[in-house]
Amino acid sequence: MYKIGICDDDKVLCSVLEEQIYGLSKEIEIKVDVEVWYSGESIQNDLEKGIELDLLFLDIELDQKDGIAVGKFIRNEMEDMQTHIVYISSKENYAMQLFKVQPLDFLIKPISTENIREALIRSVKQKRSADTYFEYQKGNSVFRVPVKNIAYFMSMDKKIRIVTKDGAEEFYGKLKNIANTLPADFLTIHQSYIINQAYVSEYSYEMVKMVDGEHLNISKPYRKETRSKIIQRQKANMSDGIL
Repeated sequence: MYKIGICDDDKVLCSVLEEQIYGLSKEIEIKVDVEVWYSGESIQNDLEKGIELDLLFLDIELDQKDGIAVGKFIRNEMEDMQTHIVYISSKENYAMQLFKVQPLDFLIKPISTENIREALIRSVKQKRSADTYFEYQKGNSVFRVPVKNIAYFMSMDKKIRIVTKDGAEEFYGKLKNIANTLPADFLTIHQSYIINQAYVSEYSYEMVKMVDGEHLNISKPYRKETRSKIIQRQKANMSDGIL
């Protein structure tokens, strides 16, 4: 079941969007469950209680707690980088404020059915491609970690430290061998670091800050490529090209 949320203070829009999502889900042959909220406070309360979503259509101009604050809560307080956020707004001037939230898309009202379809299909495709595993050996045991849960790898002498959203482990290996097994969202930024772009909360030309607060240096040979790929990823996720 694909769990989809809608949060907008316009009840008519919520009703129309919910109906469109259910209709489109039949077209693309996925089962969905849609839940609706009319304020930032209400969805945040439910998220704190354990509600999980695959995709959230989130209005920016909400009263009191706006959509950007809710997005930052999801990413920073909940440490949830897996929920896809599609911002919806009647304005276009939110580019710099949205970067740290890493939205899947940004749609301008009135929202067309085609734009909803594209966002839904992109979300499903990205979720499916993330459902792969990384395997490593520790002693006589082989461990499997969902790739989507891995934030970064760090090389320390002959050991590799793998940091996930649930903690960290160490095993023997070589970083260059690991790089060849990972999907495109992973970047080598240093001879000692491979990062998952989905877990970057802030970046500069010389450094990235991960969602766990760790600051990792980008070495000179990788700076141009790293900056280019991070920007490309953001542009690909923002169909209106607001970055």
